[in-house]
Amino acid sequence: MPENQQVFKGKRYKCLYNHELLSLFTTQTPYQTYDENVTDEQVIGYVKELEGTQVDALMCCPQSWRTNLWYSEIDRRWQDEAPYEKEPLPEANWSYNDKAYFRTRRYMLQHKDPVALSLQTAREIGVDFFIAYRMNDHHYVKLKHAQTHGSFWRSHPEYLLEPTGSAFNYLVPEVRDYYFSLLKELAENYDIDGMELDLMRSPRYFPDNQIAEGTLVMNEFIRRIRSMLNDIGESRGKHLSLSVRVPHRIAEGLKVGLDTEAWDREGLVDMVNISSYFKTTLEIGIEEYKSRIKNALIYGELHFVTNTGSSRSALGYSNNINRKTTKEIYETAALQYWKRGVDGISFFNYGYTRDHGFHEPRRKEYPGKEPQFSTLNTICDIKYLEQLPQHYLIGTNFGTFPADQEVSFKVHLVQEGKFSHAVLRLETDTDTARLPLTAQFNGVILQEKLMTGELFTPFSLECLPPQERLRYYELPLELIKQGDNQIRLANNDPYKKATFVGTEIALYRS
Repeated sequence: MPENQQVFKGKRYKCLYNHELLSLFTTQTPYQTYDENVTDEQVIGYVKELEGTQVDALMCCPQSWRTNLWYSEIDRRWQDEAPYEKEPLPEANWSYNDKAYFRTRRYMLQHKDPVALSLQTAREIGVDFFIAYRMNDHHYVKLKHAQTHGSFWRSHPEYLLEPTGSAFNYLVPEVRDYYFSLLKELAENYDIDGMELDLMRSPRYFPDNQIAEGTLVMNEFIRRIRSMLNDIGESRGKHLSLSVRVPHRIAEGLKVGLDTEAWDREGLVDMVNISSYFKTTLEIGIEEYKSRIKNALIYGELHFVTNTGSSRSALGYSNNINRKTTKEIYETAALQYWKRGVDGISFFNYGYTRDHGFHEPRRKEYPGKEPQFSTLNTICDIKYLEQLPQHYLIGTNFGTFPADQEVSFKVHLVQEGKFSHAVLRLETDTDTARLPLTAQFNGVILQEKLMTGELFTPFSLECLPPQERLRYYELPLELIKQGDNQIRLANNDPYKKATFVGTEIALYRS
């Protein structure tokens, strides 16, 4: 038995799928257009579309940012406030937040329960059901009067980390009591299989100068939740698993008061979901979590975005324009995660490739596309993944990039089966045409290759890097080693600076 599974009590899930119920009201799908009010067909469709995939745990987020999407007795928004609100006119003047809220309100005031319907549908397709609650959602916190702020938020500005608007301060007992009461209500009201504390939305809980004190407070809060789940699970004759969605490095969690190792030592958590927050990256700390987490299962998270940045649209629109994760990147990252020792894969925001812009005219070049559900059919099949072409992407903000003038780093490659050829592509933040750039792979200088475009077919045209910032190099297959490979990129012009912002490696099959 693997060392990190000595006292594990819960079910061993292979594929977690985060489903934010907000998306029911912000997206157009085969089940619902913006011209129609949301119906049960949308709620059912969002779960039913996972039937036949390898997803075995639906992580259902019952929130529309800071509005709860069930008839709560803790925060009685739908009973005491929403029935007496009026939709402001004209509708054309609504903000994005308004559009999301009033579309949600129309559905909820029919006394609907999207949590219960999602749970029922998950049971029908044989998928277990978790509540995934965002423990300090940051959306619109700088707006005092956003429609999606709950009554507790609006009533207690004194509980915020900063008076100008921010996340809640978990040193305040009333904040912890509020969140605990909501979680307890959810666990009591719904026949769940487990609960995930989404500590990445957003990872700030204490004043910066009180992290040590806050860490002890958070530890006790996790104990309280574990005890609650134990009591409810015992009354139902089953174990309720507790998952935590935490930063991609243990040290990053400790910086904000999240001591995952302490929770594991006490047997408080069953599953540790290693998250890079919003972007897919290979630079998550699988090895350090595996070596230091002894009891809980380890999950590696993948996202629908690989890079964020401004659009090259003629319309100049850059809001929420992202480079989307392709099938090849998903499959390659999953295979690499499996080989590095994860117990399962997690998907976050997978469905947000769909149109969720409410007919924003400046997004007309990027209308949205249906998610790649076929990828989920085989994402846990290691033997199948080993037979595919591979696309490794090392992007920004996780340690290696951005880097000025020169950078050396390792990439873990999984060389299974026979490849026909390989290419390395580097990207900078400036025009590289006249720069003497070199790329070394395991100590050998690579020969530059005349090539343009993407290494594999992109999922969409959003946020693709401009050609003048890209260089390509032949990568001889005999240089590639199973496991870690050393790469060195350098700009050899001492007078003209360049910042490296990413590297990609493509391994092609014949």
